[in-house]
Amino acid sequence: MRRRCAEVGLSAVLLAIAPVAAPLAQESPTLVAMRDELARSMASLRLKDEPAPYYIAYDVDDLAGTRVTAQLGALIVDSAGRSRRLRVEVRVGDYTFDSSRFISQQRGRGGPLSGVATASMPLDEDYDNLRREIWLATDTAYKRAVTIFARKKAAFQNRVAAADSLADFSRETPAETLLTPIEPAPVESDWTARVKEISLTLGNHPDIQTSEVTVATSRGTHYFVNSEGFKVVEPIQIASLRMMADAQADDGMQLREVFTRTESRLEDLPAAAELVARARAMSARLVGRRTAPIGDEYTGPVLIEGDASAEFVAQTLVQLMLAQRAPDADNLRMARIAQNQVTPFLTRIGLRVLPDAFSVRDTPSLAEFDGRPVPGAYVVDAEGVPARDVTLVERGRLLTLLTGRTPQKNLPQSNGHDRGGGVQAGVFQVQSAQAVPSADLKARLLELLKIQNKEFGYIVRSLGDAEDGQAGEAIVGSPVILDAVRVRPDGREEPVRGLRFANIAFSAFKDVAEASEERVLYSYQADSGAVVSLIVPDLMFEELEIQPLGDIAQRPPIVPSPLR
Repeated sequence: MRRRCAEVGLSAVLLAIAPVAAPLAQESPTLVAMRDELARSMASLRLKDEPAPYYIAYDVDDLAGTRVTAQLGALIVDSAGRSRRLRVEVRVGDYTFDSSRFISQQRGRGGPLSGVATASMPLDEDYDNLRREIWLATDTAYKRAVTIFARKKAAFQNRVAAADSLADFSRETPAETLLTPIEPAPVESDWTARVKEISLTLGNHPDIQTSEVTVATSRGTHYFVNSEGFKVVEPIQIASLRMMADAQADDGMQLREVFTRTESRLEDLPAAAELVARARAMSARLVGRRTAPIGDEYTGPVLIEGDASAEFVAQTLVQLMLAQRAPDADNLRMARIAQNQVTPFLTRIGLRVLPDAFSVRDTPSLAEFDGRPVPGAYVVDAEGVPARDVTLVERGRLLTLLTGRTPQKNLPQSNGHDRGGGVQAGVFQVQSAQAVPSADLKARLLELLKIQNKEFGYIVRSLGDAEDGQAGEAIVGSPVILDAVRVRPDGREEPVRGLRFANIAFSAFKDVAEASEERVLYSYQADSGAVVSLIVPDLMFEELEIQPLGDIAQRPPIVPSPLR
């Protein structure tokens, strides 16, 4: 028995020092290659007289995508493809002070990408080729991290350390999140024919200059490992629809109608018949707005309805709830520029930011709302931290913000909201304990107009983002208004054009006068690629400022449309 134990112990030692074995058949070669190269890099990666990495993370997105785009019933894009993308992050230093979060005048913006490298991975499950690509990308990321770390240390050499200085990276409890992967294969569907039909309905009018309908899908598996012991395998599914049409008024002003939907699966998108009807209504509304008067500059009560309310919240309130910390810089001018990234709500925790009846929560665990799937729901964030439901505002008072692993003052830990590229919401909910039926909100608006002795007010029904701006450019926090009506105290409505919100101050949300009982589910894809879902009511503000766009109008085409 004693000899048997000795043999087992010797075998364990031999296994520990033996070369890395080939992956087991039941394991993903991609994940095994990531794990094995991570162990080798942590043990061996170091330049002479330079610090070794204290943290390495590997991300791989193995995806298949399709895209169908049509204009006036004709296909202009019909593509399907497969990709496997690697992202490597290397940090040198330690959790307190490391190579991240730094911008330098010498090299432009260093910031969070200073120790990051990306590469395309082989599509074949070839263990050796996978490891080679990971090895090369890790080497590149490490050398970048060492370079920026040296500059960061030099910049701090003559500074007096602040008594309340924050760490660069938070320590979190390692977790494994292993969900069922999805095979990265294109989905068979009849959406090509649907897109052609919808686009023909949308653009088949002589007064519409351009129109486009696009349906895109992305599906596959995300893999993540890091040197702390985090491991993630999770499915990715995104399906999106975008319908857009442009027209031009006789005075040269550009006009636009947009409808978007983002879901997890193609079958969750609206039915073809519904989209054809919507395209017909969009076309008629856009053509009619060509002859509408330009709206007047205005400050007073404003009612924002339906998807427009969700779009307004996405461009304003959501951004205020993201804990953003300015990166360090090597000179005063860069430091001042970096301060623009800090959310003003960091200093408002504990204070009133909304009326007493309002609450705001982010609930990534909510997978269904009103019988519909919620595409923004997620289990684990981009840093491997399990997602947590967070109450942000209770009875109008700000309790906390959404955080990742960059510590903030009074917010030292992550609550699982790094969505890739920074902190982002998941399922963002706004609700009022004193909500009224949406049908009553217009009457409340008319009451406010009479109380304030206003000749008119505005009801906003569609907003655009930077891509949809009628002026060609949207100011952050100043949403462009695509569809609005001027409403008189007697209830008469008149379509107007050419307006945008003035810059929305964070204090504006204290002036929300009413909210509807009904709430809309609206989802969109953030710049990082993460899907965010909003569940928000119609909102009526006691006072908002609206102003004309101030476009430089272009002359209409000299020759009429060939569709006439």
